[in-house]
Amino acid sequence: MNRTDNNEWTPEQFLLQLWQDNQGAISRTLLASEANAAAREDLKQDIFLALHQSMTRLQAAEKPRAYLFRIVHNVTVDHIARAQRSKWQPLDADTEQLLLQDCPSNEVSTSQQSQQLMQAVRRLSPANRQVILLAMEDMDAPEIADILQLNPGTVRVRLNRAKTELMELMQHDR
Repeated sequence: MNRTDNNEWTPEQFLLQLWQDNQGAISRTLLASEANAAAREDLKQDIFLALHQSMTRLQAAEKPRAYLFRIVHNVTVDHIARAQRSKWQPLDADTEQLLLQDCPSNEVSTSQQSQQLMQAVRRLSPANRQVILLAMEDMDAPEIADILQLNPGTVRVRLNRAKTELMELMQHDR
């Protein structure tokens, strides 16, 4: 999406285009956050509603993609907090396969390794899981920092810690 074209679109057109451009990444975030298909659909609607309510600010944002993922992150964190008050459900095998398909940063050679990776990602601490999921969407530290409203240095530290934790979890599972 070209920044100069943003001003020529209505806020609704801009929002729909931004949603379409990032639908895969949003879907993977939803799949990583919610195992239940009905609850995932509710979460998707909550995210779209939050985006719709912020569409004028979203269109005016210097980095609309980062602003979009900040909203996705905030709505998802709220959803997870509510879910943790009740009971968290692990991903089933079908959902895990959906999460893994068409993931551009997941170049793992075998299905077994892919499953092991996603199981390890789910066991990461929430802060580490969030930065790894965003990094898996080919976002760099400054973009992740914009989304999570953190200092880029803090994000780099979290990414290193998350990678270390992830490697330890995967080696432990062998």
